[in-house]
Amino acid sequence: MRWTLLSSALLSTLLGFAQADSTDVPFSENGWYLSPHGTIRILVIFAEIDYDKDPAKDPQPTPTPQWPKGQLPTWKDDLFDPFPLAEPKAMVTRYYHDVSLGDFVVLGDYLDRVVTITQSAYKNLNDWSTCAWSAANAQGGLHTAHGLSIDDFDRWHDGGKPGLPKVPGPDDPHSYDHVMVILRNSGLQHGQGSTDAGSSGTLFGFPSDTQSRFGAMNGLPFEILKHEFNHLLLGGNNFHSGGGNAAQFAGYFLPMQGGWSMMGAASSSLLTASAWDRDRLGWRAKDAQHRINARSISNGSVSGDLDPLAGDTGVFVLRDFVASGDAVRIRLPFIPSDEYQQWLWVENHQTYARNGSPTDRFHWESTGNPCVAAARPGLFLVLQVDRENKRGKDIYGGNADYLHPLTASGNFDLETTSDTLNGTCPFGGRAVAFRRLRENPLTGSCEQQVVVFDRNQDGALERSEHFVPTVLQRPGVDPNDSPRFFGRPEHAFRAEGTRVLNMASNPSSASMLTLVSAGKRENNKGRAPDNRTVYLNGIRLELVEQRADGAIVVRVGTGDTRMENDVTWCADSIVLPPLRGTQGRALTMARGKRLRIDRSLTPTRMAGQGEAGGRRYFSPPTRFTISADASVLFEAGSKLQLATGSVLHLMPGAELTLDPSATLSIDANSRLVVHPQARLVAKAKLLRKLRKRGRLVEL
Repeated sequence: MRWTLLSSALLSTLLGFAQADSTDVPFSENGWYLSPHGTIRILVIFAEIDYDKDPAKDPQPTPTPQWPKGQLPTWKDDLFDPFPLAEPKAMVTRYYHDVSLGDFVVLGDYLDRVVTITQSAYKNLNDWSTCAWSAANAQGGLHTAHGLSIDDFDRWHDGGKPGLPKVPGPDDPHSYDHVMVILRNSGLQHGQGSTDAGSSGTLFGFPSDTQSRFGAMNGLPFEILKHEFNHLLLGGNNFHSGGGNAAQFAGYFLPMQGGWSMMGAASSSLLTASAWDRDRLGWRAKDAQHRINARSISNGSVSGDLDPLAGDTGVFVLRDFVASGDAVRIRLPFIPSDEYQQWLWVENHQTYARNGSPTDRFHWESTGNPCVAAARPGLFLVLQVDRENKRGKDIYGGNADYLHPLTASGNFDLETTSDTLNGTCPFGGRAVAFRRLRENPLTGSCEQQVVVFDRNQDGALERSEHFVPTVLQRPGVDPNDSPRFFGRPEHAFRAEGTRVLNMASNPSSASMLTLVSAGKRENNKGRAPDNRTVYLNGIRLELVEQRADGAIVVRVGTGDTRMENDVTWCADSIVLPPLRGTQGRALTMARGKRLRIDRSLTPTRMAGQGEAGGRRYFSPPTRFTISADASVLFEAGSKLQLATGSVLHLMPGAELTLDPSATLSIDANSRLVVHPQARLVAKAKLLRKLRKRGRLVEL
C-alpha cells in the first residue's frame, strides 16, 4: 500500500447502535476513502509486458493456460459481475455481497482487449498503473466487454475524506471511482499488489478517484485483490489482520496472527469477513435491532454485546453468521483502564457445505487436494484487542493484528523438529515440521498464528524470525496430513468435539498478554497500554446444541471456578481476582487434579529473559497472584506445583486451603509468599519443611 496520511492520536470514543450526525466527525461506518454501502463499479485493465529490449527479464516467458499471451485471461468474467444479480456469480462480486449482507454491491467490467506495455517505450516499468493507462490510451477510446461508458464507472463524487460521508452521484467532469490494473508478467509477482487514493493521469480523458494494481501469474488474484480494496474501506497498513499482516507492521501481539477477516490475505484460514469487520463498517441484516445481534431461546431479537460480570448471562441462539450476521461479543473483565481492553467474539460458521458461500471455507479447501480437510459447522472464536473507537479523530490509528483466533484444539508450547519435509501440502514445497511440547492455554501458540523463535541464536527475537505451524509431527500419524495453519476441523468448537471455554479449558476464557511490536522493537517496552497480566475471570461459554437448521445454542455464564482437569498456567503475571464461584470460591481444584504454575516456553518478550535448566527463555518466571479476599481450595489428592522460578503471592485477606491429602510442591527456585493477613491452611509438617528450605516466605 502507498499511504502517506494516518492519524495516530489515541482517543477512546464508544459507539452506540444509533448513528449520530457524523458530517464533521469521522465515523468508521462511512468508510475510509470509499463508502462500504451502495453500489460501485470498477474498471479493470488486463495488461502484459512485451520485453522487447530484454526478453530474459520476462518473469513468465511461458504463459499459463489460464492467461495466454496476447489474450484476456480465461477467468476474466469470474472477477466481477457487470450488472447486479439477485445471486451474484462472479467471485469478487459474490464476496462483497456475502460479507456485507447485501449492503455493498461491487460490480465491474474490463477493457475488451489486453493492453500490451512495450518495454522500450517506458523508462520505469515499475510504475505499473501509469504504464498500463498510457498503453491503453494508445489503443483508442473506452471499449469494455459489456459496452459500458464512463457514466457507468462514476457513481460517487471524488474527494471522500476518511470517515466522513461519501457523496453519491457523478463528478463533473467525470472521474472513474476505481481503476484496477491486473498484469500477467510484471515485477508484481502473483499475490502482490497495492492500492491508493488518486489517479495515474487520465484514462481515455478522465482521472480516477482511487486505483490499484496486481500481479496475476497463476490465476485470479483474489486474496490480494480483496485485501487491497478493503484498505479503501477500513484503513491503512495498521489494519492488517486475520492473516494479512507482515513483520514490519506493528501488531498487538509478538507473533503475527492468522485467522480470518476482510484484511486477511494469503495467510488466512477462512477468507470471509469477521464479525468485527461487519460491526466496523455497519453491515447489519435489514431486520437488525441491535448493534450486535443474537436471538433468544424463543427466537426474539436480543443484543449480543455482553458484559457477563454485569449480568449479561443466559442462553443465546446464533444463526449462521454469513447469512444472518448473528454474533455474540463478550467483554473480558478486570483489565485496567489504562491498558488495551479485550473482547471475545463468537461466530457460527455453517461453512460452504451448508450455506453455499464460496469464502466460508478453509483457504485451500476449494483446490480439492485430499490433504486439505474441509471446514465443518461450528463456533469460530476470535479475541478483539483495542480497536473499539468507531467515532472520533483517532479511528484510523492503532496497530495491526487486533484479532487473535482462539482454536478449539488449544494453545501449546511448540518447537521445530529436525525434519524438513518435501512435497508438503498444499503447495508441494518444503516445510519444517513442528511438535507440541505441552499445553499452555494462557501464552502458548495456536495453530493459526506464526511461531516466533530465535532462529539466528543471537539471544534476541525479531518478528520476522518465525515458522508457520503447517506440518504437525505426531506419533503414528502422517505429518503431511493437512496444512494446519490454514484451518482444521478441530479448530472450531463443535457439538461432537470441544464445546466449552472456561478457566480450566485450553484455550482459556482469560484475557491475553499483548506486546505491540514491529521488526526488532517493542513499542511500549512491556508497559501499559500493553497487557502484561492475564486476568482469570470465571466466564463460561458452552455450545449447548447444534440445531438441524444450522442455528447453534450457546450459554454464557459466570462463576465457573471449579477446575476438573489438570492445568498448566504460564504468563509474565497471572491474577486471580476474588471471584465468587463454586461455594463462593475464586478457585477450586477438584479431587486428584493438578495446577502447575510454570514458566512459558513460548516467547512473551523480544529480549532474552535469562536461562534456567540449560534452556534460554524469552519469558520471565511466572508471577501468580491470589488477590485480596479471594478464596482457593485444593481438594483431596489434588496438587499445586510451582516450577522454574514461579512465585505465588497470597495477598492480604486471601485464603489458600489445601486438604491434608493435597500436595504442595515448590521447586528450589520458586517461592510461595504469604502477605500479612493472608491465610494459608495446610499440613503443619509440610509448611515447616517449606519454611526451612526457604520456599515459603511469610511477610
